Amino acid sequence: MQIAVKSRSELSPNNWVTISEPEAQSYASQMELERVRNNQFVDLLNGFRCSGGLARAPEVAARFKHRGVNDYSLLAAWLVKREVISIEWQSKIWMPLFQFHPTGMALRSGLSTVLAELVVVHNDWEVAAWFIQPNPWLANATPADSLVTCAAQVLDAARAERFSAQSSRRRGGQKQGTGCCDTQHSPHRSQLVAA
Repeated sequence: MQIAVKSRSELSPNNWVTISEPEAQSYASQMELERVRNNQFVDLLNGFRCSGGLARAPEVAARFKHRGVNDYSLLAAWLVKREVISIEWQSKIWMPLFQFHPTGMALRSGLSTVLAELVVVHNDWEVAAWFIQPNPWLANATPADSLVTCAAQVLDAARAERFSAQSSRRRGGQKQGTGCCDTQHSPHRSQLVAA
């Protein structure tokens, strides 16, 4: 067995790869953003658990196939047009299952009108989070739990949210599409891998 011996000069910190302070800060910022995103994902997992959970796009496509729907173009079109709730996490598309009828995988009644109100003012992550937050317009129930039984009230809550978000932006709040969470134009949005 041979043992490699390095000279002291080779082990010196002067020979180590270094990164500049701006690069280090950028790396630290990226790591912090990733940590925050991971925590947000766990919050969404927990929040959607009672209403069916989250599933990756290929799993949703497999459910379509299991229900006799072999054409995934409808699901892909829904994703691209933001007609379903979806988020991208770790380069995978995730969707809450509450938005689909368990039989046939059709969209729940009322979902498209609710999403039409929200997607103009929120990115994908914000829309998903809105559905798991207790809402005063729904007697503090979540929109995800309420959509099946009272879609009209969920629509009213979504309209109130849109109005509030637009008013906030007019008063100097963050503009749409400028946040770190903006996935509206994600390169992965149009990619659907069938199982």
